[in-house]
Amino acid sequence: MAIREGKSIHCQVLRRALESNLNVQNTLIHFYSSSANSIGSACHLFDGIPCRTTVTINCMLSGLLKNRFFSVGLSLFNKILDGCLGEELSPNDVTLVILISGCSEYGNLSIGRSLHAICCKSFGCSMISVGNALIYMYASFGCIKDAEDLFHEMPERDLVSWNSLIAGYRKNDDADKAISLFEEMRSLGVDCDRVTLVSLISACAQSKNLEIGDWIHANLRRRANNIPIPIATTLINMYSKCGKIEIARKIFDEMPTRNIVSWNSIILGYVENGLSNEAWSLFERIQVEQLIPDEVTMLGVILACQNLKAFDHGDRILSYIQQSGLAGSTVLCNALIDMYAKFGCMDRAKRIFSMMPKRDVISWTSVIVGYAINGRGREALEVFHQMLDARAEPNSITFIGVLSACDHTGLVDDGINMYRIMCRDYSLKPEIEHCGCMVDMFARAGLLKEADDFVRNMPIEPNAVIWRMLVGACRVHGEVGLGASLVDRVIGLKKFCDPEDYVISSNTFAESGRWDDVLLARRLIGTQAFLRMPGISSVTGVTE
Repeated sequence: MAIREGKSIHCQVLRRALESNLNVQNTLIHFYSSSANSIGSACHLFDGIPCRTTVTINCMLSGLLKNRFFSVGLSLFNKILDGCLGEELSPNDVTLVILISGCSEYGNLSIGRSLHAICCKSFGCSMISVGNALIYMYASFGCIKDAEDLFHEMPERDLVSWNSLIAGYRKNDDADKAISLFEEMRSLGVDCDRVTLVSLISACAQSKNLEIGDWIHANLRRRANNIPIPIATTLINMYSKCGKIEIARKIFDEMPTRNIVSWNSIILGYVENGLSNEAWSLFERIQVEQLIPDEVTMLGVILACQNLKAFDHGDRILSYIQQSGLAGSTVLCNALIDMYAKFGCMDRAKRIFSMMPKRDVISWTSVIVGYAINGRGREALEVFHQMLDARAEPNSITFIGVLSACDHTGLVDDGINMYRIMCRDYSLKPEIEHCGCMVDMFARAGLLKEADDFVRNMPIEPNAVIWRMLVGACRVHGEVGLGASLVDRVIGLKKFCDPEDYVISSNTFAESGRWDDVLLARRLIGTQAFLRMPGISSVTGVTE
């Protein structure tokens, strides 16, 4: 109902002297609080009601939280508890559900826990609707153990209780528990609904559980000829994640009607399964059918274009995004920057970056990494300094890009400085990727003592790839003595676990004339049970 029409009805209420009717007052509060533009009128009406009921309170609370006045809603609730609005007023289950749901939406776990305590003290945690809201709240904060405990303590449960915990497991990436709870639910004879199935199918996608996924699909087909769009779309996603893209496409083709989410699911499914040509064909079909793609559609198409290394497709995507009103999307601009960087077109990537109305840390990082992978380290550093001038805070991935740029461009002093800035100014803990860049940078420059000192003093334990870089660099730069001593140290630490590591060791020992150790290393190649650890060393040129 439009505000103007609502105000007209309010005038009729006043003319007919119905303003003292509490049901009418509650309805008007509900109406005015439906919009941020008229929430003030709702508050004015509420303040003027001499004898409020819990329903009145709930209408006002619901409106305040809907319009993001969470703290005002809490203040109103505290007044109820303190008896400031009348001794006879007390919160009911609806009041508590409104507030607990507000804690979930506005990210306030501590208030949620306080509300839980009030529930237990005043109502004995016996209200199913409140219990369900608490399960959802705890799950939304990742406190899945609290949600579990509450679920099992509930004297009675309804379907919403089961759905809340199943969805909670799924959102917290515990698909196996979601499936296990569903099987318990079935064993107790609790019938499921659409919400259950959507959560469960998503859990099957996470765990790649085709057995349960197929069972759900078969049951859905037995129940109805046409599977509802949300469930069919979730099935498409599940089969795509499980590598059964042909079944996903069959479900898509059989849908009598589709929304853009359905198209997005099948496009992303093709991209994830390495069939980017099919994804591009579907995008062209969307245009023929005059559907309106959204941000997710375009992200999928950008990924397809990137996989195909199709530069001309990339220009078409850029043109389409600019014409369709999506050019202001930070997410899409970031994806376009990444795409053009991987095409080697940094001038286009930088142009998109420059035109962005709003940038986030991913935007800056994408340009920095783009320059780094294209061997333009100085420009990467320039963008990094511009980022700091713009008071954008770099993250761990930003520094991987910066250090990689220094590594591949031979900017050793800059690299050392950037590493110090990361640790000292931003309190970021170095990860193996940062340390790998530093070791490779020293090794490329022939600074083997500095590389060795860095590895000895690394804040984390070096992995096989880092040792491999260092040993390989010693061989490249003719430091066979240092290389052999490093191999001694690594074998003693049992850090090598790949046959090629022992080949490198054997060759290093041979170059230093240690023939007994050569024989030992070759014997280890034949007797050790090896676990393959992937990686590449830019110094040795050996693929790991």
